[in-house]
Amino acid sequence: MNFDLNLWFWLLLAAVIAYVFALVGARLAARRRHDLLAAFASYNETVTMHLAGMVDNEEERLWRRLWTARATVEETEKAESQTRRDLEDVLASLQDAVLVVDGEARLRFLNASALKLFEVGIQDVLGANLIEALPSFGLDSAMRLALRDGQTSAQGVHLYSPRIREVFLRVAPVFSASGQTSGAVAIIQDLTELRRLERVRRDFVANASHELRTPIANIRATAETLLHAPEDADLIARFLPPLISEAERLSRLVSDLLDLARAEEGEHKPFAQVDLRSVVTNVLASLDEKSHRRGITITWEPPGATPPVLGDAAGLEQVVFNLVDNALSYTPGGGHVTLSLTPLLTADGSPPEVPANTVLEVSDTGIGIPEVDLPRVFERFYRVDKARSRSEGGTGLGLAIVKHIVETHGGHLEVRSKVGQGTTFSIELPTACG
Repeated sequence: MNFDLNLWFWLLLAAVIAYVFALVGARLAARRRHDLLAAFASYNETVTMHLAGMVDNEEERLWRRLWTARATVEETEKAESQTRRDLEDVLASLQDAVLVVDGEARLRFLNASALKLFEVGIQDVLGANLIEALPSFGLDSAMRLALRDGQTSAQGVHLYSPRIREVFLRVAPVFSASGQTSGAVAIIQDLTELRRLERVRRDFVANASHELRTPIANIRATAETLLHAPEDADLIARFLPPLISEAERLSRLVSDLLDLARAEEGEHKPFAQVDLRSVVTNVLASLDEKSHRRGITITWEPPGATPPVLGDAAGLEQVVFNLVDNALSYTPGGGHVTLSLTPLLTADGSPPEVPANTVLEVSDTGIGIPEVDLPRVFERFYRVDKARSRSEGGTGLGLAIVKHIVETHGGHLEVRSKVGQGTTFSIELPTACG
């Protein structure tokens, strides 16, 4: 009987001790797994691998596989993230506007050119509905067509907000890995300036053709008249001066066209230091006869000392000649033309010690230019008073030539005018020491 009791006692004691050891072991294993999880979460590879070596082999292999799998996923995510950043950098650097919408037509990406085109901030439109953020029905309908039918499109579209733009729009759907349409991308090329230049070119060709056709037709008609009466002295005396006049007009027009072509191409001789006082003096000497004939007084008091400008003397002489000749042509008899040459004043109105820019002004008391015409006076063949310009022998190219030569010299040109009071042209040129 006592033996049986002792046996049960020792069995119970062994069971208690086994339970205690199992409980301690379980707590130690739980603590070790907690430490493993903490080390794994903190990306501490050394501690993670050390603790993994303290568990059974199967669990250790599991932890090692988890670490390797996570490292592989992270490398893949890094590569995808870098690829995405590279793509965004490329799209951001494009001159064409690029924008992307999701499947609900909400904006998810706009590059810098798109923000500039629509004059919006990224924080104001990202995530917003396309038609609300960028109010253009042409753009919105093309995007929704791509989202609904998965179709690409290319078309010319007019944008009316924030200002009128003529653009070429390309839209394509974006597909997910499952083949479903997940969004759409649009590339917008701004053609506004290109179309404007095309219109200018067409107008130039039309105007040049008209300007050339008139003197050629007159020369031909006069020549045919003289051909039928080769011995009629009175007829020859009557028609020969107009023939010579039209030939000279044609010669001036061709010469101005060539000068304009050279100016627009930036073709010029090597720059040297040029004394603008001498340039103005030479021009006034060549126009002295015209000013006296028209009864116009020219006022020019050369300044004592002005720094030279860096440029082409012949080109600058043509600039001054065209401006003064224009002033004489559009100023009635008894009027005045005034020229001044001064350094560009500082912000407080005082002359600088070493002027960086010199300002040449040509003012007249002529008929003036209507305010509506001021923005266009530098266009080729544009004339405010067409009849007067032709009667004075003008070609309509003089101010266009002036503008291009001044810009070639890094200068700036402005015009101020009031109808019936006169006009002032101001040319700002950098000095050789500026």
